[in-house]
Amino acid sequence: MISKLVRSLLATMVLLLLLVVIGAAFIGFRLLTYEVSGDTDHLAEKASYLEAISDSSPASAIAPNVVLILFDDLGYGDLGIYGAQNLATPNIDRVARNGVRFNQYYAPSPYCTPSRAALLTGRYAPRTGLPFVVAPSNSAIDVLYRVLGFNTRLPRGEITLAEVLQSAGYATAAIGKWHLGDRKPSLPTDFGFDHFFGLHYSNDMTPLALWRDRQQIEPSPADQTTLSARYTDEVLEFLLKNQDKPSFVYLPHTFPHIPLHASAAQSGRSNAGLYGDVIADLDDSVGRIMEAIENSPIERDTIVMITSDNGPWFQGSPGPLRGRKNDVLEGGFRVPFVAWWSRQALQGRVIDTPAMGIDVFPTVLELVGIPLPDDRLIDGVSLAPLLTGNDVDDDRALFYFKGETALAVRNRGYKYLERQPVAGGIPFNLPLMPLFDKGPWLFDMAADESESFNIISRRSKMASHLADLLGAINSEMETNPRGWRE
Repeated sequence: MISKLVRSLLATMVLLLLLVVIGAAFIGFRLLTYEVSGDTDHLAEKASYLEAISDSSPASAIAPNVVLILFDDLGYGDLGIYGAQNLATPNIDRVARNGVRFNQYYAPSPYCTPSRAALLTGRYAPRTGLPFVVAPSNSAIDVLYRVLGFNTRLPRGEITLAEVLQSAGYATAAIGKWHLGDRKPSLPTDFGFDHFFGLHYSNDMTPLALWRDRQQIEPSPADQTTLSARYTDEVLEFLLKNQDKPSFVYLPHTFPHIPLHASAAQSGRSNAGLYGDVIADLDDSVGRIMEAIENSPIERDTIVMITSDNGPWFQGSPGPLRGRKNDVLEGGFRVPFVAWWSRQALQGRVIDTPAMGIDVFPTVLELVGIPLPDDRLIDGVSLAPLLTGNDVDDDRALFYFKGETALAVRNRGYKYLERQPVAGGIPFNLPLMPLFDKGPWLFDMAADESESFNIISRRSKMASHLADLLGAINSEMETNPRGWRE
């Protein structure tokens, strides 16, 4: 006779096997029925908006070229013009001396995907449906996202800057790291770019193949030592090929995201090690692009913007700021922003007005003369007045989103961070960690940009005001997460 112990073990094994079968069935069902959230929302409104732009044809022979250069994980203190001591960036510094430099410019997110989604749409990342970093198709993270119902690519209903300019008659190209989805219908050529050359995601993800438009041209692993130079060659060729019409070039560089790879020409030359070699490659890229623009036989007005998607990761410098990539302290969000406009004598002006990556979309549209879409909230404001010597409202609130939640807000010269888990002195939002909660904090950004001294007990009214703003935006995100206007 089978003992009670054996029967018990058999029953347990059967139960575990049943749970495994049920779990596998659930995962299979979720994968088979998975859909990107909001993928078809406002598609008709989007089509109508883009058609109206195409019909009005604002682009013409004199419309400006727009070149948007985005570095990956470049810190606030990684450029000479921002105080770097052992990193040489003469070309970018020259752009700043002949253009404008923003001292208080913020990436929309402290990590890759949401920052790029917000930059290209002018909307806070949760509104775009991509508050988290996406991964290669069928990777463990990608499968987990689909099981949990998270988006794995940019929803089709979002409107990118490239789609607007393409409708206006621009030649458009994305050259570099995309990281907004590696499958249809969210590839660069699905979102307004006539041409794509680069990687679908970060260089620490696999497989890492190089693509031209929709065709793989170099299998994984792509040679990363030549990427910065090859991206630059592609930009110059595209601008030369499209001299008869206005161009929009989006150059999201792969570096200085790790793993680091420098060209043979720069290897071992910098006092800052391999990181410095990589920065030298990126600076050379900017120098080549600016030389081509300034020496072009076609006298076309051109606007160049240079920035970063978030603060530095394991290497690089946040300058005098506290924190790094992935957190809501200044070092994770505040990044360089330099703009140059061939038509305007900007003369190295330094702008202290707070701004954010969400402002690029409305800025370019105003400069080109295209109205904003009216079926959705555009969180950014145009910085065009600042590029023409005028002022903009500097009293607006800027929100620091990490994931789906705003954890901090800046307004009226102060920054407020809500109570949240802290590890190693750095705030980060993970569930189930109430024992590590600290805060809230209030910092005077004019007197304490390093966020070293909490003055919440001395400025309780200001803290309450900012806490209300933070609560309001998070409540709004819960009731209308995608920011649609009815």
